[in-house]
Amino acid sequence: MSHSHRQLMRDSARMNSLNKYLIAKRSLMAESPLMTRPNSCLCLSAASAMKLGLSVALLTMTTVANSSDSVSSQEAAPFAYNSWQMPDSEALDLPNLRGQGLSFAEQYQNKLLGEWSLRNVNGSVKMEHDPWIQETLKDMTWRLNAQARQQALMGLVVIDNPSINAFAAPGGVIGLNTGTILAANSMDELASVVAHEVAHLSQHHYENGADERKKALLMQIGGMLAAIAASAVDGDAAAAVMMGSQTATMNSSMAFSRSNEREADRVGMQIMTQAGYDPRAMPRFFATMNQQSQLNQVENQFLPSFVRSHPLSNERLSESQSRAQHYPSLSLNQQQRHQAMFDLLYWRVQSAGKRASETVLTTAAKNSVGAKLALMHWYGEQQRFKEANEVMAEITALPAPQRQRLEPLLSITHSHILSEQGEWSQAADILESQQRVYPERRDLRLYLAEALTNSNQPTKAQALLKPLTEQQPSDRYAWQSLQLANEKLAKTTTSQQLASIATINALRYRSHDQLWSGRYESALTSLTQAKKLTEKLQTTAQASSARPLLANINAEIKAVKTAKDFEP
Repeated sequence: MSHSHRQLMRDSARMNSLNKYLIAKRSLMAESPLMTRPNSCLCLSAASAMKLGLSVALLTMTTVANSSDSVSSQEAAPFAYNSWQMPDSEALDLPNLRGQGLSFAEQYQNKLLGEWSLRNVNGSVKMEHDPWIQETLKDMTWRLNAQARQQALMGLVVIDNPSINAFAAPGGVIGLNTGTILAANSMDELASVVAHEVAHLSQHHYENGADERKKALLMQIGGMLAAIAASAVDGDAAAAVMMGSQTATMNSSMAFSRSNEREADRVGMQIMTQAGYDPRAMPRFFATMNQQSQLNQVENQFLPSFVRSHPLSNERLSESQSRAQHYPSLSLNQQQRHQAMFDLLYWRVQSAGKRASETVLTTAAKNSVGAKLALMHWYGEQQRFKEANEVMAEITALPAPQRQRLEPLLSITHSHILSEQGEWSQAADILESQQRVYPERRDLRLYLAEALTNSNQPTKAQALLKPLTEQQPSDRYAWQSLQLANEKLAKTTTSQQLASIATINALRYRSHDQLWSGRYESALTSLTQAKKLTEKLQTTAQASSARPLLANINAEIKAVKTAKDFEP
């Protein structure tokens, strides 16, 4: 059964905090910190004003100093070939996590740009929404990000596209094509691609430099998003769009891009090593891309998107091979653990994207437990439950330690077979036992919420889902699950008051999904409908419940309009 799905916005409290920040910012820019106005909402005593002025001055000096050091070091040695050689292989020279050279205003602007990027990508391309795939990739990506950046990533976008491509956007958005996963041969190779993108973010490659260069990079972001959208329809069109955007910025940014790629290679290799991945995987994946590029050139095809946006040269390949030799090798236990996880991921992507035939899965299942689980999932999709149960019996016969290493994917796949047969309560029981073991996992919450909603327990489903929207307001899958839970509640409850509120909330949650897919007018329509229903409640005995709902809806309408008007 397919999952179509969900991401989020901000709640009213967060919006109020943002509004207060902007009011304070305008006031400070409009007048000296030592001056106050009698009628101003921001009045400072002389002592407080002096302290604030000194703090702002110190912050500005620190920011300028950090930025100057970063720029001057790039200009002094943009192609320092030996800078990656490490006297001590255990002492990794990772970027400094303390002042990363961006002011609060720049960080806020990057946040807006990251949200804009998410909305544009979500509304333009086909996504891979499978929660287990997303959770697995997120675990790897967040671990890599934590090695080099203080800020958490804003979002991970998994694009259902067979080409090799990955990207990073200011604000902390990482994008990855499923084709990149299928082109890799190990979790370490996949980690090398993501670590490279994290390095672009940690080194502020989109922010540092002259204003003209920033504008050029912003054009490339726009071109990149347009190419991603075009690739969903026509690969050649995507190449044309990407090449057009690069041509427009080539004179001002290509030399900068070459130095950035070298730095992203160097820092990315340090990041992946620190996170416990094999640094030798980076040159191995470079070799794969290089081979694919040469094949495409011989056949007069366009280059892979990743090669166009991340120029790959024999020099970079040679440097990464030499650099990797200076790092220690992974232990056999680490290698086996990574390979076992990649086996599950690779075949789950094949099965979720409907890329593998029964013949391919059956053949691979003889030697791969990941393929065996994918075959079981495929049988469930085809309503061939007898064959699915036979595969399940084979997996159940495995030794307990080996079975345990397949969790929670084994339980997720088993529950899928049951849900396809309408056995939602049994599916919920299986998932609930896993959710108690892994309460932090997003995928288990989403699968369990679906089972609970379909077994007439929407209130329990909501309790699982709301923390997800609070943690990540752009989680469209969670918003859609909340919408479905409230629609179910409105239909099944015997309380008219509860049914009315559930209907209003279903419209609100739908608007969040629409917002994060860039459908602003649809989001406003949903919120307008919710507002009308809430205003009717004010004339009934439910007026006390209507007031806070109306305040939330008004804040959400304002947020949608703000997002709609934003232009990078």
